[in-house]
Amino acid sequence: MKETRSIEVALSDGKKIHGDLTLPHLPEALVLFVHGSGSSRKSPRNQLVASVLQNHNYATLLMDLLTEDEESDREKVFDCELLATRVMEVSLWVKNQMELSSLPMALFGASTGGGAALIAAAQWPQRFSAVISRGGRPDLARDYLSQVRQPTLLIVGAHDEVVLRLNRQAFDKLNCKRRLEVISGATHLFEEPGKLEEVARLAQTWLDENVKSARLPFDSRKTAAEQLAKRLRGRVFSNPIVAAIPRGGVVTGVSLAKELGAEIGLVFSRKLRHPLFSELAIGAICQDQAPVLTKEGLRTQDENPKAVKEEIRRQRKEIEERRKKYRDFVAEGRLQNRTVILTDDGIATGATVLAAAKYIRSEKPKELILTIPVAASDSLGQLAEIADEILCLATPSLFFSVGEFYREFPQVSDEECLELLRQAEGVPKAKSLKYFNPK
Repeated sequence: MKETRSIEVALSDGKKIHGDLTLPHLPEALVLFVHGSGSSRKSPRNQLVASVLQNHNYATLLMDLLTEDEESDREKVFDCELLATRVMEVSLWVKNQMELSSLPMALFGASTGGGAALIAAAQWPQRFSAVISRGGRPDLARDYLSQVRQPTLLIVGAHDEVVLRLNRQAFDKLNCKRRLEVISGATHLFEEPGKLEEVARLAQTWLDENVKSARLPFDSRKTAAEQLAKRLRGRVFSNPIVAAIPRGGVVTGVSLAKELGAEIGLVFSRKLRHPLFSELAIGAICQDQAPVLTKEGLRTQDENPKAVKEEIRRQRKEIEERRKKYRDFVAEGRLQNRTVILTDDGIATGATVLAAAKYIRSEKPKELILTIPVAASDSLGQLAEIADEILCLATPSLFFSVGEFYREFPQVSDEECLELLRQAEGVPKAKSLKYFNPK
């Protein structure tokens, strides 16, 4: 599901330029397309690439950076510094849009737009996360090339000999993470069968590797929760309650509940650990539900059923002790026919959250939304079968522990959790929430 709408950006000189903004459901980043001479936001080539990116949760903005009168002025068409200034003005417009302001932004330039994108990236490194140039003219960025700090991908057709030579020269001047991809059998416009699709695939991979991960690490659990809350705006919830998993998830959950004006409740899910290797999770258990075992857990249960049974007993006892300690804040009995927003500070194997999600389902909520700052890329499959919706800000392919994705990731004590929960009790609650979502 995605929505496309026309936008108008008023420039500082009083002129107005136009673009097409497409928003997939829960976008993870925004890609601003900077087209080249003789093209426009209606370019079928850029639209094809944009469509592929939209299918991978990227919002796209295809802009005409010049007015209709300016498009006929060849001097302005090749004025990459002017185009770069317009790129920045568009990015300021984006920053002022509530639904877009938290998204990292990348630049996709074609032809002369490639040069303009590189100039904009060099001049405003804090604003843009990555640059991609398709059949671009990076040579038009001239002295700016050595100042580019963002990961930069140059894509050129093997038969586009002049532009390929210019790209190779520019590539040598870049001092950032960089890659030059030469597509065999392709000419300047990549009109040959399958070549433009290859461009789109390369662009999507580059963005996955560099833009989504550019949001990490999070400063803290609290700031991660604030980012999650921003992404939930514009939604209607039915008597919402945030269900958090102690202990780290309480920090995330309380912050999220405050941002949304929702209630807070706790679900008690505990890891089951391997009998010989305590750092290895073999599953999880939540409340009085049946345990969830990983493949390793099932194998361990077959080999050593007594040890696994004892670990389950031990974790059930721990859950009961925690339920007593947090008795004023348990979610049990409060979830039926409500929007339940399940959260934790991150997902490694996914077993703990999966066990919690199964428990919440047994309580018959109206809908279950899983909101997680960061998760291992291969851990969301089973969760997608249980949750009505998953909002995850980042799914890095290299994942060792949740803590590596936070600048601050202190251990959280029971006393700290209880204090946070008591403070949250004074936050006004909403029976239903509807955020203003500007069009």
